[in-house]
Amino acid sequence: MSLLVILAHPDLAQSRVNKALKVALEPMGVTISDLYALYPDFKIDIASEQDKLIKAKSLVFQFPMFWYSCPALLKQYFDDVLTYGFAYGSKGKALADKTFALAISLGAREGDFQGKFSLESVLTPFRAISHFIGTKYAAPFLTYDTGNLSDTALQAQARGYQEWVKGLA
Repeated sequence: MSLLVILAHPDLAQSRVNKALKVALEPMGVTISDLYALYPDFKIDIASEQDKLIKAKSLVFQFPMFWYSCPALLKQYFDDVLTYGFAYGSKGKALADKTFALAISLGAREGDFQGKFSLESVLTPFRAISHFIGTKYAAPFLTYDTGNLSDTALQAQARGYQEWVKGLA
């Protein structure tokens, strides 16, 4: 399976949901790049991360939603790694036609995103990144109401994540 998961959780050890989703993927042979474990100083090895992106057919960005966006290190990753001449520009086609997908955990309930602040509108910057770098944006994998998820529901969600990832490969 040629799938890369870029995991961005600032405290994965304390995360019930993102940790469970990560563990669910481990036996599947996907590559997981845990940004906060790799770069606690926020000094991203750009060449290494670009190499991982080149080798993958599908890219999954897994993170908890913070203030209607992603954690800071993932934003920095986009800024530092998806550079002109690599991910975009006249010669920047390294990621063209790969799948770009999001796996997001949210403390909010599904019905909390409505009207002009719908989840679709909140995710517009990520769809725009995907479009700009020439990737194919896939429907996201969403885990809502994380603070109230029972152990049984979390196990079901982890199995659903495995199936979703298989569909991307």
